[in-house]
Amino acid sequence: MIVVGVILVLIALVVLFTLQLISKHAASDKQLVFFRDKRTQAKLISKTDEKIEFGVDVPYENKSRDEGIFLDAFVRIYLPDEQYNGVLLRGRVNHPAAPRTDDYFEARLVPPGEKAHLTVTFEATPRNGKKTAEEALLAMPDVEFALYVERRGRMELFHNKENILLTKEEVHNLLK
Repeated sequence: MIVVGVILVLIALVVLFTLQLISKHAASDKQLVFFRDKRTQAKLISKTDEKIEFGVDVPYENKSRDEGIFLDAFVRIYLPDEQYNGVLLRGRVNHPAAPRTDDYFEARLVPPGEKAHLTVTFEATPRNGKKTAEEALLAMPDVEFALYVERRGRMELFHNKENILLTKEEVHNLLK
């Protein structure tokens, strides 16, 4: 009977220790944080009558002692025709260590303690009667965009969704 009791106590200790490790790793995953309020102002990349490219940097930090992984990132722009139909605004996300010109996000490891940023690049093209990209952007209202980052640490896959406001004043300033 004593042997059975000792075995049960040992099993309970092993289970508690395992649960503590799982909890520690799960908490570690949540320490990779984005600082949307510290994003940069929009910067002009290129400008023609047909298209204007500009971008913002959104900083992040891996406050954990564990490595994380960015598996995917993309942008959702909230500018429906009902709000404004004079411009087609598209976006993509890149890490400066792996810049790309297509819509593909290259997965990357995020070392412990890393402080860096993701770059969101926008392309604006005129439509519905707007003659130039500049004319189209000058008439655009404030627009919100969501930065989605699919990531993984030691535990299950999870997502960040950071809603960020791009004001019309900010867009006007980059065209000056």
